[in-house]
Amino acid sequence: MDENPDQLPPDVTAEAERTSPDYRALAADPKAAARATAAVLASRVIVAGLGWAGSVIVARSLGAEEWGQFSFVFALLGLMSVVTDLGVGRVVLAKLIDDDPDEIARTASSFLALRTVLGLVGYVLAVGYVLVLGYPSEVILATVLGGLVVVFATPSHALSVLFQARHRMLLVAVAESAGQVLQLGLTVLAAVFAPTLLIFVLPAVANEAFRVVTKGLAVRRRSVGLRPSRHLDVHRWGPYLREAIPLAIGFALTIAMLKIDVLMLSLLDTFDAVGLYSIGYKFSDMMDTITLAAVAPVSTLLVAAWPTELPTFRKRTRTAALAFTTFGGVAVAAFWPSADPLIRLLYGDRFVAGADAARLLVLGAAVMSLILLGVFLLASASKQRHYPAVALAGLVLNVVLNLILIPRYSYTGSAVATVVTFAVTVVALWVVIGRTMPVSGLLPVAPIGMVAVVTAAVAVVGSLLESAAPAWWFPISMVGAVVVGGTGFLLLRRQS
Repeated sequence: MDENPDQLPPDVTAEAERTSPDYRALAADPKAAARATAAVLASRVIVAGLGWAGSVIVARSLGAEEWGQFSFVFALLGLMSVVTDLGVGRVVLAKLIDDDPDEIARTASSFLALRTVLGLVGYVLAVGYVLVLGYPSEVILATVLGGLVVVFATPSHALSVLFQARHRMLLVAVAESAGQVLQLGLTVLAAVFAPTLLIFVLPAVANEAFRVVTKGLAVRRRSVGLRPSRHLDVHRWGPYLREAIPLAIGFALTIAMLKIDVLMLSLLDTFDAVGLYSIGYKFSDMMDTITLAAVAPVSTLLVAAWPTELPTFRKRTRTAALAFTTFGGVAVAAFWPSADPLIRLLYGDRFVAGADAARLLVLGAAVMSLILLGVFLLASASKQRHYPAVALAGLVLNVVLNLILIPRYSYTGSAVATVVTFAVTVVALWVVIGRTMPVSGLLPVAPIGMVAVVTAAVAVVGSLLESAAPAWWFPISMVGAVVVGGTGFLLLRRQS
């Protein structure tokens, strides 16, 4: 008897359909989303903290040139998400809350296969870039080894999207936290026994390999409702990619806008400058990581609310925008007066020269949170075709500003270019959203403006106090963060 293991008898299928959960209702459950957000945020804080500790160890163990090369390699690998993501995850998310279990299974398997192929393409492009442009042999070898991060991370992120569709993020949080613990442990061993550039890239590879294996085993549990089919359904890739093209182009341009400064700095200046600049990115990247963790469950709620529950869609968008603004304001208020002593404490005196650039990059990350929310909002409403023009303008602006400012002001000029670019982009993006969405008042302009004013005032006062009493930099920063956070909390309460 010829049986397809993925097909059940008609009576069993009918029973399964009667008892199958309503996945759209699950996706729309704000309590489930809140639990998922809490799990992911806790994980991202742990991951960011451990990753930060690892970067301190690496920066203190390597010379200025090698640290710059290390930072460049991982900036280049981060840029590869231009190819490896393509926005397909946002398109597939809606298909993962379908009523048909077979459709869900086939979507999951084809999506995982596509992302695996894209990861391999990204690896080849990263290695090809350093070979074609003739980077030093150490950088080429580090890219060859460290590039395996892209190979493993791309399907791992696809698995996270599957769990996101069910708000089942606790296992993802545990897997990613455990992987980061593994990476930190291996980094410590490398620092003790073999503190070289090539050895330091290996812990990140081990981390991503652990994550993808752990998530891959967990997703096969039937209770999750996401067990991939044995059919790869390669023919689905075309529709996924065609539907995702506008978002893919916009997302690719956004990633390029985020990462192009490091690549340009490596070509127009020295790896020492790249290393000093990258210290600021250690702080801003942590903010981006937390923002992405928070925006993922929000996007699931927005997908579930669109287009049948527009008032709910509007309320959730406004709440998220004000919450992200408050988070960014807290980070800026805390970091602005404490940048010099904090960098000195963590990385040593030689990196304090990059403190001003770090301040600007943290400010840029605060602005970027609203850009990310806007991109996910458009994708949730299937209006992503309006975003690529905004992202292209931002990328062009960033490149032009870097060409002008890097030769004159090195890494500080690059940081200025980043902040100006993000500020222009966020305004343009939300103007586009206001004109294209059939829902008005998605952005709470007045409360966001109030948080911004309070943040600026607190940052200025905090810097003056820190200059007058340097030993008190930590309590000064904490008080500033509490003032901004309290302002945002009160505004959120009033809005709800």
